[in-house]
Amino acid sequence: MKKKRYLSNGEGVTLTEILVVVAIISLLSVLVTGYLRTQVFKGNDARRKADLNRIGIALEEYEKDNGCYPLPNLVVCNPGIGLQPYLDKIPCDPINKSTYLYEHQDSSCPKWYRIYSNLENENDKNYTANIGPNSSFSYYQESANAPAIVLSSPAPIPSQGAPTPTPSGTAIPSVEYFGCFNGVCDPISWDPTRPGPICDPSFQNSSCYGQCVNPLNECQIWN
Repeated sequence: MKKKRYLSNGEGVTLTEILVVVAIISLLSVLVTGYLRTQVFKGNDARRKADLNRIGIALEEYEKDNGCYPLPNLVVCNPGIGLQPYLDKIPCDPINKSTYLYEHQDSSCPKWYRIYSNLENENDKNYTANIGPNSSFSYYQESANAPAIVLSSPAPIPSQGAPTPTPSGTAIPSVEYFGCFNGVCDPISWDPTRPGPICDPSFQNSSCYGQCVNPLNECQIWN
């Protein structure tokens, strides 16, 4: 039986060829990683939109039965039972597991509400930068009678010893929040990594609308 003969020109793979292959593989890795990252962002954002829609439906049902929208102590995701029977469990943000920020008319019987989230995909058609309290959000859902939302630029970081300029033609909302600590309503700070107040439930009124008498409304700090 004759053996097959393989011809070879004796030339090996050159360094240039290796570098070209490595460059192609690197480029493909970047493209695939970017694509997968975008898909993850879209998935998270779809969840956020669905969450806010579900919460919004429950808020409207609550208002029909009570004549007011609920106070913030009922709209927290841990334990998340404040809107029962309209919503079995209030969802948390899929990434940081925090409560979606609930804004409402400053009243013990709110007549409007707005709830905020942050979208990860900046190319989303519903993405609106620098909205809401402290210009910290990019997506919201609201009651039909909510006041017009203020579009603004984020507050610039001041240089040492220099005053902070306010951009011309913009308004930068800065909202104070309060929480219940040992039955006392005290101011709480803003957590830019969340973003939002550092604990839940949080109130937009220095009296906490009298909710601190209930130990269940103690402000739970996020870690």
